[in-house]
Amino acid sequence: MEQRERDKKRLLPPFSTWVSEGASLPEWLSRSHMARGKSAPQPPSFAVQMDSWVRRSRIQEKLLGTDSTPRLLRRRAWASDWLTSRGWKTPEILSGPFALQDIAQHLEGLESGVIKPVNATNAWGVLPFVRTGPFEFQNLFDGERYRMSEVLERLHNPMQRYMFPNKWQIETLIAPKGEPNRVPDDFKVYAFAGEIALILQVRRHTSGNRYKFYDSEWNPVDTGKYPDTTDNDLPLPEVPESLCEVASKISSALPVPFCRIDLFEGSEGLAVGELTPEPGRYQAFSDSADLYLGAFFEWALAVQSLQQSDT
Repeated sequence: MEQRERDKKRLLPPFSTWVSEGASLPEWLSRSHMARGKSAPQPPSFAVQMDSWVRRSRIQEKLLGTDSTPRLLRRRAWASDWLTSRGWKTPEILSGPFALQDIAQHLEGLESGVIKPVNATNAWGVLPFVRTGPFEFQNLFDGERYRMSEVLERLHNPMQRYMFPNKWQIETLIAPKGEPNRVPDDFKVYAFAGEIALILQVRRHTSGNRYKFYDSEWNPVDTGKYPDTTDNDLPLPEVPESLCEVASKISSALPVPFCRIDLFEGSEGLAVGELTPEPGRYQAFSDSADLYLGAFFEWALAVQSLQQSDT
């Protein structure tokens, strides 16, 4: 296995280079098998692979009665334990799990934090806050100040809409250096068995979220997602190399071919926000980005198959 790791070469060049050179796959990856005859095979597709993966997870959960690995990774407490046991920094869980109707007692004594559902993806039901009064909190996503009843309403609505369980927790608020009342940019790394394909930067602002995609060498790229809210003026992270290194190591250690590793740069360094095996709107990439990510997905499946055969 060590020799395979030494000999392993990157499947495709960085996305910006690959697109500028014509966005074509290596001949061996696009070759048709003789059993197919003369017809061309379907090209790799990230959306198709994700659809298949989601279906397999549902079969495991519904028919076989076991928790699939993607479901475990979506559980914030499980993911936090897994990460911290391997030495990676995550936000501390201050309180939880608790039912939403009991949130007032769990907010007692807290000056800041992030309220999150225990089992949900994306930013559904996430509320970063600082206390502005005995019963008043400022939502750092929109800048608005909420009374306790408004906090309850703000969190209940997404729970009802997306139908995730009524289990919540409060984490420490990770803030950028010198800006204790701002949510840091979120760097979402699309990683496949240790290889970095794309990176999405998200800056949340009261006027609306702004997005910026990069390739593995931090060149801005167009992936077809967020065309109306892309902001190419967003700054690079302070330590881009370290960010990719952490994401790569986490991805290599995970027992799945793909996971989006969500990282923050806080005042005390890098922290892992979440592990996201099933990112939202994974079907919305452009054809070229879908092909690129799909090729990495198939490569990662092959790598993991080899790893399993060696154990």
